[in-house]
Amino acid sequence: MRRFLALWMPFWRTERLQLSQPEHYPVEHPLVVHAPEHNRQTLTGVSPAALAAGLTPGLPLAHARSLVPDLLCAEQDGEADNEALSELCSWLLWLSPLPALDAPDGLFSDTTGCAHLFGGEAAMLDLVRQRLTERGHVCSVALSDSAAASRALARSRIDRVCLVPPSQQKRALERLPCSALPVAEETVARLRRLGLETIGALADLPRAPLAKRFGAELLTCLDEALGRQARPLNVFQIHDRISLSRSLVEPIGTAEAIATVIETLVPEACALLSRRGEGARQIDFVCVRVDSTVQAIRVGTSDPTSDNSRILRLLRDQISQIDPGFGIEGVTLTVSVSEPLEAGPDRPVLPDTDDLRTETLPANLIDRLMNRPGVRAVYQLAPRVAAWPEEAQSRLSPGDVAERADARQMLWVRPNILFDLPVRVRVTALLPDGAPRQFVLRRQTHRIAAADGPERVQGEWWRTPCDYAALRDYWQVETTTGLRLWLFRQGDGIHDWSGSGDWFLQGLF
Repeated sequence: MRRFLALWMPFWRTERLQLSQPEHYPVEHPLVVHAPEHNRQTLTGVSPAALAAGLTPGLPLAHARSLVPDLLCAEQDGEADNEALSELCSWLLWLSPLPALDAPDGLFSDTTGCAHLFGGEAAMLDLVRQRLTERGHVCSVALSDSAAASRALARSRIDRVCLVPPSQQKRALERLPCSALPVAEETVARLRRLGLETIGALADLPRAPLAKRFGAELLTCLDEALGRQARPLNVFQIHDRISLSRSLVEPIGTAEAIATVIETLVPEACALLSRRGEGARQIDFVCVRVDSTVQAIRVGTSDPTSDNSRILRLLRDQISQIDPGFGIEGVTLTVSVSEPLEAGPDRPVLPDTDDLRTETLPANLIDRLMNRPGVRAVYQLAPRVAAWPEEAQSRLSPGDVAERADARQMLWVRPNILFDLPVRVRVTALLPDGAPRQFVLRRQTHRIAAADGPERVQGEWWRTPCDYAALRDYWQVETTTGLRLWLFRQGDGIHDWSGSGDWFLQGLF
């Protein structure tokens, strides 16, 4: 099931001016943008302050000035508006590899298969709205099975978030006015004269009389909104990024054929990256099917890379997500995010080898794990300075190895298996500091043949009152049956304030 997100920014034209020239157009002052229409100047955009003053797009400029004498006015610059909208569309690539323009003040994005990366569709919509708000834009967002339905819902109300469950767009649209469809104003006026005010009332009528009276355009817009017919999005392409396209002589539909096309494009993209001295961090592979619909996969890397085999393997792993339908007739490989290959002070280069004995996890393994569907994050365990052994490990992202520098070198051997919580045992030992002779675990007695210790560990008294003066004495023991275990006693065995004197099993060698 395809899912399409639509964004509408009702104050786009005025927001662009207020963000680019705050000294000339303060946010608190009413601002309008105007353009010539029918031999007079008409408002094409208003700011929130102007809207609060009663001004709306479509009003004559002279009328607006009579209502708000100190009104700030600016001529519409369509070229600058479109350029800024294109820049915002390229910014939206973090959400999905398939953004599209909805000029003059909106955007689309095919988010099929992307929601799980952001914690679900509701969280994804909230994140999109939050990030646009941080950029200074008021927006409405909607998500449904069709781009037309999402557009109508997003534009139905200012500052709205609308999430339509799969196959429920008809119910969501039935109360919207017919003007929410992208049809001519004359058609909307004729529908109103017939008493057809809402999309639901229009959808319940027989199709043949509607087509005869209003033409095919109205039915096409209605079918697109209800999901009966799909209009392909004009996917936005960024010109300054590495993008390779191929038109295929014959449509392809097998995984082997798709892999062959990928193997043709990736070496060329890697060569271009090497010339720039850059490495790919995110690659999009977009397939255009014979029915003009689009399928896309996206892979990311844990560090910048221009390694041919590494990128090939990542893309091959994702081929199963492509539905070729009746065939694929065109493909595009885009390096949507790239970074310099030189390693900065905070990002050491990860090894590209598959040797698991290296200090860091191999980059190939990290990349394959991070690109699996459903995987939210990949961590590796690293030592950290802590008094108690159960707190002496931390989760680090693959490239963040700086914290390892402050991990101390242990003088004593640590067990291979460390329990999350120590297990209480009953130990027979000579007080105050004698070695354990035997212990009972789950009603079974284990006799100790050899013991080495104690290793005294003191709590981090500066953190919590409970750790103040807390002690543990650790022993490495070997039982008569060959088990090598790690035992400790709470306290020094003499003073009550140092611990209870109970024994615990914490690990296995």
